[in-house]
Amino acid sequence: MMDHAQQQYVSRIAYVLKCFPRPSETFILHEILELERQGLPLRIFSLREPSTSSVSKAVQEVRAPVTYLPTRFPLGTLALLTAAVRRFLNAPWRFLLVVRSAVVHYRQPFLLLKHLLYAAYLADQFEREGITHVHAHYANTPTAVAQLVYQFTGIAYSFTAHAKDIYLSRTAALADKMRLARFVVTCTAYNQRYLAALADYDMGGHIHCIYHGVNLRAFPAEVAVPLAHPLILTVARLVEKKGLSYLLRACRMLTDQGYDFTCRIVGEGPLRPVLEREICDLALTGRVALWGAEKHERVIEMYRQATLVALPCVIGENGDRDGIPNVLVESLYMGVPVVSTPVSGIPELLTPEVNGLLVAPRDSTALAAAIARLLADPLLCRRLALAGRQTVVERFDMACNATRLLQLLLGQGATGDLQPTMGKNIPVQTAPLQNRLSNEIPAGATYNNREG
Repeated sequence: MMDHAQQQYVSRIAYVLKCFPRPSETFILHEILELERQGLPLRIFSLREPSTSSVSKAVQEVRAPVTYLPTRFPLGTLALLTAAVRRFLNAPWRFLLVVRSAVVHYRQPFLLLKHLLYAAYLADQFEREGITHVHAHYANTPTAVAQLVYQFTGIAYSFTAHAKDIYLSRTAALADKMRLARFVVTCTAYNQRYLAALADYDMGGHIHCIYHGVNLRAFPAEVAVPLAHPLILTVARLVEKKGLSYLLRACRMLTDQGYDFTCRIVGEGPLRPVLEREICDLALTGRVALWGAEKHERVIEMYRQATLVALPCVIGENGDRDGIPNVLVESLYMGVPVVSTPVSGIPELLTPEVNGLLVAPRDSTALAAAIARLLADPLLCRRLALAGRQTVVERFDMACNATRLLQLLLGQGATGDLQPTMGKNIPVQTAPLQNRLSNEIPAGATYNNREG
């Protein structure tokens, strides 16, 4: 928690986000809420307005004013152009030097123009409001704009790199962003090693691993109470890296083996038509449901009903991959056993046979076998659930991890990059979980009844 002197010193920190709020980025929302809870006043600048009203109720708790860039034609475009012209007229040589240094990292001239317009507008806003530091989420557009603002104004920036923004970015541009940033945060040690390898100089303690964590206060004290009819739950964007096609094939195998269950896939994305065809082709209509996007509060309710969570992540053909999917962390905290793959940072959360099950990527047979183990073995589920919840409380508490980010924003540094430092944790409520599993599942019973 910040004292009064610290609050006076860092009263002008801005967050630059591509879109706020965003249903798939509740981790950013809860990070902002936690920083505010710990006393850090913020300003939020969103490069575009949200396209949906289906957002978490927790958005209403954000105290920071939110400014959306004026991007609508023609008045918005005119405002951006006016800011750029004013920036050029006030310091023409600096403006031209910024453009010259940026050109080498842009393949698309229109994208460079757009980022320059955004940066010029934000530079005016930041100088007017006395912003002293900018933190961007995602190493692509938001950080590119923050970097240009820095080059225009000298206002320091930092950024958090996640997944797609790392592995689909041009390495030279990414290295340049890291070189100019005051510090870099990423959400897995796997990412941290990758980013450090890209640097053409000794970055030392410049790149920090801080797990997203979950806001434990946002979850009910009661752990999951599975439905009588087994429910396999997946919460994911409908994109290649989530491996959902392999989950569908595993569901077909489980059905052929006589297992009775429902699989619910919560989320939206470009692969919906493909997955709908696969569900039809595999004769899984009525067995597997593409649920669509849901508010976070409703997803928490679904965790409480789930028998298990399956998320068979893969590395996409374009190199895209997950970090540590928040759904896995949230599931473990809710006492739901999980099955996933050892892709990217997932092994930093899941230890096989200790707090979860891991199978090889793109292996539907192994995935089906792992799910079958959980459907048939309540003792295994209980053991994994207890250990999983303990893992989250010890290493993925948002309050503790946000404190480390706060220290960096305050310029105090942070320690223990590969193993986040622990603060005061919310008590682990393992007894209710043990009692629930012991009382509700008789010895020898299963989570699943085979058909016939």
